[in-house]
Amino acid sequence: MTLFLKDADVAKCVDMNAMLEAIESMQHQYGHGQAQNMTRRKIIAETGMLSVMGGGLFHQGLLGVKTYTVVKGAYSFQVSLYDADTGALLCYTQANRLGQLRTGATTGVAVKHLANPEDAVVGIIGTGGQAPTQLEAVSKVRGIKEIRAFSRTPEHREGFARRMTDQMGVNVSAAASNEEAVRDCDIVLCIAATMEPVVEGAWLKDGVTLIGAGPTTWRAREVDEATIIRADKLFVDSTEQAAIEAGDLCSAVDMGIIQWSKVHELRHVVSKTVKGRDNNHQVIYAKIMGTGVADVAAAKLAYGSAKAKGLGTEMNW
Repeated sequence: MTLFLKDADVAKCVDMNAMLEAIESMQHQYGHGQAQNMTRRKIIAETGMLSVMGGGLFHQGLLGVKTYTVVKGAYSFQVSLYDADTGALLCYTQANRLGQLRTGATTGVAVKHLANPEDAVVGIIGTGGQAPTQLEAVSKVRGIKEIRAFSRTPEHREGFARRMTDQMGVNVSAAASNEEAVRDCDIVLCIAATMEPVVEGAWLKDGVTLIGAGPTTWRAREVDEATIIRADKLFVDSTEQAAIEAGDLCSAVDMGIIQWSKVHELRHVVSKTVKGRDNNHQVIYAKIMGTGVADVAAAKLAYGSAKAKGLGTEMNW
């Protein structure tokens, strides 16, 4: 039997605490060679785009593939989860909500392992559909003093600030500029749909942890060259994927500012084979693109939780 899940089912059975645990566990196993990632591939047509990514959780006997389309600005996400021993399709789930939780949780795991331990002032650039789970995940792994939010449209950032203040119980203010959202912050999150840098290195305080979780194309740059130069350490969730998707890092490599050998993967920090932060003063930049193996871990969580709660629709396949 195959379990079919809709976004509404996922929302009922998966929360951020569980997703953080699932993604951190996956990163640990991945770092020890017990999981594999299949880098995203894209087919671009005149009317839209199809993306395919996947992974294997060998220690759990699972394989999976995520597909999604972007047509006229509208996204549609799905994940298929398979039994690696039998090839059976275990679960087919819509993954809009699942992806929001997975993306936020990956940022949360990065912050947990890379940021300074003290309560933080958090800045966020971008107030769209991915932004709330970014802040929710960070709030689960660090104390937050205040949040400064910026997006290009005043009404959007002001409305976001009001909603998130109510949801999180922390003061969220609408910053008048991206610089105001970055300066003097301990943690900075970029989740904006931008092609040009929205963070400048000159704005960063010593000890900041900067997470770039926005566009996944080599043409897009979330941060400028000065940010890459200022960063004492650079991390990604996949170096193979970063070489074709992380525009700010690709540009820095092309200009000779950095070498790929200096860019480390988050999984190796979580599995303690690579050290994250060395001291409280280092500037850390982590580019989080989202990986197929993380989607498989997220789907596995949704599948198990939905089965336990009796959610979804089972069908012969």
